[in-house]
Amino acid sequence: MADSQLDELIERLLDDELSPAEVDELVGLLRDHPHKIKDLRSHLEIADLLSQYEDPYRDLDRFKAALQTRQDAAADRDGFVNRVVASAKNASASDDRLLCDTNEAQIGMPQASGARNSVARVPALVAWTGWFAAATAILLLAGVLLHEETTTVEISERPNFVSPTEADDPDDLGVAVLTQASQLVGKEVADLIPGQTIPPGTIAWESGLIQLEFYGGATVVAQGPAKLEILDASRVVCHSGRLRANVPEPARGFAVLAPTLELVDLGTEFGVDVSANGQTEVHVFDGTVEIYEPQSNRNLSTRRELNAGDAVAVGQGGERLPIDVRNQDFVTPGRLHELTNARNREQQLDWQEFRDSLRSDPRVVAYFPFDRSPTEDRTLDGYGSDGSRLVGAIVGCEWSEGRWPDKAALQFKRPGDRVRIQLPGEYDSLTYSTWLRVDGLDRRFNSLLLTDGFPVNAPHWQIRQDGRLILGVSHSPKASRDYMTEPVFDVFRLGQWVHLATVYDASERRIDHYVNGELHARTSLHEKAEGKLRIGDATIGNWYRGSNRFHPTKVRNLNGCMDELIVFGDVLGEAEIQKIYDVGKP
Repeated sequence: MADSQLDELIERLLDDELSPAEVDELVGLLRDHPHKIKDLRSHLEIADLLSQYEDPYRDLDRFKAALQTRQDAAADRDGFVNRVVASAKNASASDDRLLCDTNEAQIGMPQASGARNSVARVPALVAWTGWFAAATAILLLAGVLLHEETTTVEISERPNFVSPTEADDPDDLGVAVLTQASQLVGKEVADLIPGQTIPPGTIAWESGLIQLEFYGGATVVAQGPAKLEILDASRVVCHSGRLRANVPEPARGFAVLAPTLELVDLGTEFGVDVSANGQTEVHVFDGTVEIYEPQSNRNLSTRRELNAGDAVAVGQGGERLPIDVRNQDFVTPGRLHELTNARNREQQLDWQEFRDSLRSDPRVVAYFPFDRSPTEDRTLDGYGSDGSRLVGAIVGCEWSEGRWPDKAALQFKRPGDRVRIQLPGEYDSLTYSTWLRVDGLDRRFNSLLLTDGFPVNAPHWQIRQDGRLILGVSHSPKASRDYMTEPVFDVFRLGQWVHLATVYDASERRIDHYVNGELHARTSLHEKAEGKLRIGDATIGNWYRGSNRFHPTKVRNLNGCMDELIVFGDVLGEAEIQKIYDVGKP
């Protein structure tokens, strides 16, 4: 629990949102849990680099000056903090809103008896110097060093980006991508989604079609019942079932192993059919293939070449029998695309029926199906529980394709992209539901639906940069909590349509997060969670502080597409959320 609270306080520190009481709490937790100090240093370094990258006024001279400042801070930490505090004091002399005690000049060398008084003034320091100086002071107050040693850094002439080391890159364990699927039946394929990366391993299913595009360049359409064992990016074992492979020149050498033969292509299009009794048929539609006896290590004495128009059946004993080519029995990628589109049309009709049924559901606070208006292109139409029209103001976003070819979605890309809405009322509990395609996690927080500002009992629904789904709630001016999941999104889930749902259940005092219809995380409400929830003025896909006067707002824009958003003023159970997913999945 302490680790979770530390993580949350660190996030609020980096977001310039720590209250004096929370600064006090953070210092105490750091003292009690010194193992988290290294994590805080890492967060500060990454956030500092990102701040340089996102600085709209950055240039080489500013980059060098900033880097020199950081090196000076590492070499002379006490003097650096004293100078920062003195700078803040000088600035405060011309602003009656900021009161700084002259004793703050000693913040770099706090005494045990005075530490709390100094900590209470750190937010004033944040107002003038930002989170970097405040974090330095916090670490010093906790009795630790921001930097353990001075590091000499060679300044590059290309400061506009940060190149991660190879060790920072995630490993790709996949060898193929599932690009199409139609009417799959089988427990092992229930969770397969087009766009998903497929690692080596076995896939078995009872009926239906899948299309795999291998990293080596070959495309395979396989028809169930089938069992495929994927070995790597250029080899697959067909234990049973029927497949058609298209192997362009860059993928030449793609191999299919079967019970009675091994096939190696020479740049071609062919079909393989493995029956239940182990007999294997090879049909060559274009180009040339080689077949060898199984487990012969491609012994040339067993080699046979087949050309376009040839077909052969190989029995369990190795006997080879010429047969007629049956091109029509092997589904092409184009035919699979037609079948997939037909199935999508059926699925979309089911979803439209469900969409219309929600008009009579009294629990609906807001439903935005993201249907594009033919006349009002910059408004997002929705409705509430009484059927009244809700209108969202589209700012910057562009219309795009949604889950199905003729389903609309809004694309969020730029820092200004958003939809402004207003949802009145107060609610004991809420359920959020959305269909979303995340294309990137560019920000520390990536907005789904956020209220203006962050007042008490106004929820913030968003995704953290590490892929965690979050519902943040300020329970009081001094107590806010982020109820989060383990990471939901990683680099391999980007670009896929995903259904997300979050339930704030006041009666059971818990938060439930769902991903693609299944419960992903359940956490208890904080002890100070009391009172009704309010949304009011809010933003889809971004955040707005909600002031009539201009001041900078943290950038939390979504990078991706959304094509459905529902807010219920009640608790939805697992079965209802599963139904929303089942009826809406592409």
